[in-house]
Formats: sequence, C-alpha cells, structure tokens
Amino acid sequence: MIKPLQLAAYNWKVLLKSILYQILLLALVIALGYLVFGDLVDDVATVLRQNNFGEFISETVNSIVDASFNSDEFAARLGELINDLHASIGSLQLPFGGVTMSYVLFCVILVVYRLLVSLTDVAVCCQLDEFMTSNAERPFTWFVIKKQRQTWVFGLLQTVSALPADILIVCGCIGFYLLFLLAFNWWTVIPVAVLAVLFYAVRLSLFAFCLPETVCNSEQPSARAFKRGISKAILRFWHVFWKTLAVICIIIAVGLTCILTIDLPIVSAAVVSVVSFVLFFYLKCVNIVEYFRAENRPFFYKRVDIEGTDRYNRKQERLAKRGK
Repeated sequence: MIKPLQLAAYNWKVLLKSILYQILLLALVIALGYLVFGDLVDDVATVLRQNNFGEFISETVNSIVDASFNSDEFAARLGELINDLHASIGSLQLPFGGVTMSYVLFCVILVVYRLLVSLTDVAVCCQLDEFMTSNAERPFTWFVIKKQRQTWVFGLLQTVSALPADILIVCGCIGFYLLFLLAFNWWTVIPVAVLAVLFYAVRLSLFAFCLPETVCNSEQPSARAFKRGISKAILRFWHVFWKTLAVICIIIAVGLTCILTIDLPIVSAAVVSVVSFVLFFYLKCVNIVEYFRAENRPFFYKRVDIEGTDRYNRKQERLAKRGK
C-alpha cells in the first residue's frame, strides 16, 4: 500500500483538480435533484426528525460502545420506528402525481450522475500513466481536452456495466434480508450490511483494471480493453480486493463518526464526500500500480530527476543561479 500512497502524494495536484470537478458536479446534481424533489426531501427530513431517527442511531451506536446494548429493546424500537416511518412517508405527496414517475426521474438523475462522475477518470489515469512511465507531468486540462472521445466511451461502458451490477447487489441484499427476516428478526440487518460491503468490494475489484487497460493500451477499441481489463483483474483479484475493502471500511467509519459527532447533516455529508473523493483517488493509484505489476512493467512511483528531462534542466538552472 506504500507505493500507491506515494504515487497519490506526488500527484496531489491531480487529486485537487479531480476533487474540484467532483465537488462542482455533485453540487450541480444535488441542485438539480432538489429542484425536482425539493418539497419531497423537506417532507422526508421532517418525518425523520419527528420520528427521532437520528437519535435512535446515535443511542444504538453509543449503547454498543459502552456495552449496554439490549437486543430485545433494539428489535422492538427498530420495528416500531420502521412502521412509523412507513406510515408517515406513505402519506406524503409525491411530485408529478405518482410513484412511478418519481422513481423514473430519480433513477435518471442517478444514471446521469454516474456517467458524469466518471468523466475525469480517463484524464486522471492518463496523467498517472505518464508519471509512472516517464516521470513526466503534462497539464491535467490537456488530457481532459485530448481524451474526450475515449472519456465518453469509457464513461458509457462503465455506466452500462457497473450500474446493473450495483442494482444486482442491492436487490440481492434486500432479498437476503427478506428471506431471513422471520428467522433472525431485525438482526438480519447486520449480515446484510456485511454482505453489501463485501459484494461492493468484489465489484470494484473486478472492474479495477478496466480503466488502466483502456488508457495504457489506447490503440485497441474501448470495449475490448474493458473486457481484457476484467480478465486481467481476475488474476490479481486478491491483491486489489483487500485494499479496496479497506478503503470502503474507512469511508464507512468516517461516515458513522460524522453522524455521531456532527449535528448539521450538510456538513457531515460534505466531510464524507471529500474523504470519499480522496480515498477513491488513492484507489485509482492502487489499481494502476497493481495493473503495472500484472503486466510486469517497471514504473516510477515518486518524482525522480532524470538527466535530459525538462524538470532536470530547470533544476540545474535554478542551482546554477543560486551558485552565482
């Protein structure tokens, strides 16, 4: 994990530029979603406050920490809370006059965000690939402009491939929860949460080499590169999986900490979002390092002054001026 961390540290400018794009995009999507579902969001937030949903989560986590957790009381309160929330939310007025259209619009917004959020992936990976191959650093915007076609094709492929996998994970976890709900009551939520994290880590690990394969072998069609990336990721699956799982667990831990310690939901969401962006950038570094290892390709993971390069010449000029 050290070399990907060093690679991320030496490319902190790329990290900042990609985070800025992600934040602007997230703000745009949230504004669009709030414009469409603003009244509904306010109503749902009011329902959650009236039913003390946040207080219930905080008390549950605190009781686990101080070893005073009572399973019978937890099951009773959770069942009562879910029934109250179901009744309250069921009485809300949905926009556009029905449930179906609201769900359709919500899914469309999610798909559009999923597509747009991947538009910096190719530029980021191109800059990492150039740094690792030649220790050079061309401007981030240069790759964003030059790789537009490859960016959109990869974004579409990733959306079409990853989104059904995510839906399958969600549906599978819900099915598992309903299947064992009668046998284990509300305790079923614990193994379901663990399975969801594991399956999501598996999904990320299987698609880990699609982006590096697309960027590093750009002469081949993107669809073929995407398939080859999956086949190569299987060979180094465990090398990627445990690091991916660690990143997901850190994000979850940060999220729970924010829920327990920050009163303002907006601030809490902002902190979790920024931390997630940083950790997913690190995960890109992990993926491309493991890809280079799978290909047995030598690579730079830190800045090195190579004689004859522009960086080396500029450094020598600075040293010569100081010497005078």
